Amino acid sequence: MKTSYTLIAMLAFGLSTQPFAQERIEHLLGEHPAVIVKRMEARKGYDYQSKFYPHPAWLYLQAEAPRPMMDHPAVIVARRAREEARELAALAGPQQLDASLR
Repeated sequence: MKTSYTLIAMLAFGLSTQPFAQERIEHLLGEHPAVIVKRMEARKGYDYQSKFYPHPAWLYLQAEAPRPMMDHPAVIVARRAREEARELAALAGPQQLDASLR
């Protein structure tokens, strides 16, 4: 019975002193590093040399030549239709081929 009272007393004392110990340690060590950094950043002015944004009309040197742009979809469809018409004309006969090309 006496052992249980001692255990309860030790447990109660241990749980009650933990928050006080944490508060004491925080005061001994000072502020959190994130708080210090935030305060230092607020005091600093704007560094105009930290960021450099080139003008949109700036000339850039590229490692390779620009690739050709694709044709408009309507141009592709018209070219495909013209090729199919030539193929059909070639299959039909040489006389119709001459007439379709003119």
